[in-house]
Amino acid sequence: MKRSRLILFVVIYLIFFGFLCYEKTKPYEHSLSSLIGIWEGFYEINPDKTETGFVVYKSGGYDGQFFYFIAKDLFAEDKWELIVDSFYFRLHRIGLSILTGLVSSVLGFDHYPIVCLTICNLVFLSSFFCLVDLLPNQFKYLSILYLFSPFSLNANLLLVADSLFVSFGIIGYYFFKKNNHLSSALLFFLMIFTRELGILFLIPITILKLHERSYKIAFFYFLPILLFLVFLGYGFILSPNHLGTNPLGFRDMTDYPLFGFFKSFFESGNFHFSIKEFPKIIFLLSFILVSLGICFGIKTYLRSSPILILPILGSLGVILIAEEGYWRSFDNLSRMFTLVLPITILLFSETKSLIFKMFFTFTVFLIFFIFIRTVWITPSREFFLAQ
Repeated sequence: MKRSRLILFVVIYLIFFGFLCYEKTKPYEHSLSSLIGIWEGFYEINPDKTETGFVVYKSGGYDGQFFYFIAKDLFAEDKWELIVDSFYFRLHRIGLSILTGLVSSVLGFDHYPIVCLTICNLVFLSSFFCLVDLLPNQFKYLSILYLFSPFSLNANLLLVADSLFVSFGIIGYYFFKKNNHLSSALLFFLMIFTRELGILFLIPITILKLHERSYKIAFFYFLPILLFLVFLGYGFILSPNHLGTNPLGFRDMTDYPLFGFFKSFFESGNFHFSIKEFPKIIFLLSFILVSLGICFGIKTYLRSSPILILPILGSLGVILIAEEGYWRSFDNLSRMFTLVLPITILLFSETKSLIFKMFFTFTVFLIFFIFIRTVWITPSREFFLAQ
């Protein structure tokens, strides 16, 4: 694919993303701070941590606020007094907060939304070009599907870390395939500290290099795992003043396989289904298709792309045991597929699986749904501006 054509698609993506931002912020005086999703409850129990003029919702809110609050607490406060939902769970996904906090501490935290959008999109576009290079010539067109991934689009619109996490993984895998192991290990280090699921890339790489008796290289890839484990221990030993408003454990956020999907259709014991829940069916079918595609092609994938199998199985496993709260939320569900799409694209180039083609078709449908949902479906919420 010609570079000029790639640049054209990038320009189209930026225009499309900019339009979605415009529409999403329109009910809130076009303030980008509305993308953070700050809820009045966390605004009140964390005084002086929200910038003046930022949008605060009287109901709702979303996870972007936790990345913002942690960034602000790390770089603009001298006391460890932050109170958020499930503190340890948030703290261990600190990568986005560190990057945005570093830049925002220089430019000012009133610029946090644009800083977060810029960082996430710059890294995402870098991963797009890496994916283009990784794909064989006859399959490079599939990189355009990744460029307009509804899962990455939605994550970036919500100012959460999922797209950044996946972008680091693709770039890290790119450097791995180019035998630039120091750069690869650094990117995977950033990936793990953005979301712990990145460990699933490093485990097979470390084992592979140990099998090849490349012990120095194996150590490069094991070191990020070791540092992350140390960080986990640090978080448990040095407790903050407050452990969070809702300190959930792993079991509280999971259920038996697909029980969360079925439970999400019941409210107070009564079954219900409305048109707005139709995307859940699309997500379930996507999950089934990708799972079947992996099962049918597992022997080929283990020979050609063994590094990718554990990460995609891990992503599918998270979807499989997600509790009903995740299945009730389009935003939560879409974020869980963020890593699935690019890995599926890479695996498709090995087998040309018809099952994966069907998954890609559903993904295109979700791109249009993101547009329709942002422009016409998502209701505006009552808000006020922080004082």
